[in-house]
Amino acid sequence: MLWVVTGASSGIGLELSRLLCLKGFRVVGVARSRERLEGVRSELGNCFNYIAADLSTIDGIKRAAEGVKSFGVVDVLVNNAGFGFYKTVLEHSAEDVASMTMTNFVAPIMLVKELLPYMKKGSAVVMVITAGIHVVMKELPIYGATKIALHYTSKALRKELREKGIHLVEVYPGLINTEFHEKAGKRISRGTPPTKVAEAIIKAVEKKKKVVYVPKYLALLRLIGPHLPLI
Repeated sequence: MLWVVTGASSGIGLELSRLLCLKGFRVVGVARSRERLEGVRSELGNCFNYIAADLSTIDGIKRAAEGVKSFGVVDVLVNNAGFGFYKTVLEHSAEDVASMTMTNFVAPIMLVKELLPYMKKGSAVVMVITAGIHVVMKELPIYGATKIALHYTSKALRKELREKGIHLVEVYPGLINTEFHEKAGKRISRGTPPTKVAEAIIKAVEKKKKVVYVPKYLALLRLIGPHLPLI
């Protein structure tokens, strides 16, 4: 069984790759840094192959898709790669907005479209979004906007994929203790371990769940989020 995991060199993607290898699955990891991917390969061995590609560009997305196709049938595609900046809306440059939109929104949709011919009935697509879409994240506003776009599109995409026998899982993590925050411009020392999200993804695919929140109580944000102040 072949899993394709974007953002596989750190955080949730790295922990997911580790767990999948422990379970005996094959993994193709996609990330920007060849050096870091090679490190994961050294750690995990032959179960892990990789494609170094920058998903913030059209060429990078195409390179990732073509590389994955060379492995044949794809059983699970996990669109996990994503990044943000701790900036106000007006502090973002055009380059910030464009690269974030490409990585967080365009790449997941285009990878599904490109890899669909390589996915059989019974396979799955996982979209890692964020529970933050249910509130207004004043410190990560553009990141939140790109994830809301992915959330919206995933709802429509589920019906299209269902007609082809492919299951779609939406995953909504809360604050996760990964490098995401430091790279985005803020250090944190709290949050859910990324392993918990990785475990939830595997379980959701196995049980064909549609929507998963990590931690589970964050599902309440669907009801109370619109009434909360800026976070």
